[in-house]
Amino acid sequence: MLYNHRGFLLLEVLIAGLILTSSIAASMYLFKMGYEHLQRANESNIVSTKLTDAMNIIKTTDLTKETGSEYLGSDVTLHWKAQLIEKIRPTYQSFEGPFQSPNENYLYKVDFVLEFKGVKRDYSINVFRFKRVVTDF
Repeated sequence: MLYNHRGFLLLEVLIAGLILTSSIAASMYLFKMGYEHLQRANESNIVSTKLTDAMNIIKTTDLTKETGSEYLGSDVTLHWKAQLIEKIRPTYQSFEGPFQSPNENYLYKVDFVLEFKGVKRDYSINVFRFKRVVTDF
């Protein structure tokens, strides 16, 4: 039997072009996805590098204000909220009897968010503070 091969070459070229076009489109999509993931990883790294700056600011901030915001540079913003957990003035025992500590101790729970271009990281820490109490003798 003889087969008619007219138009068979054209059909092969069309199918090869379709396969080539779909593989190029898939490769471009993978490059796009890789770039987006790389960009998100870079943004996350920028937020992580500002964590030590945020901790230093919280250590020196007046936590009696309860809330606040700070700009940390590189488009990173710190938003914090402090809550007093406990306030205590310890009493100690001595040979002369009990006496109160000259310090008042404060324990705060600080929740804070680092924000950069839509990337938000939530953190929570406990901060210990003390204040010298003036005693009259």
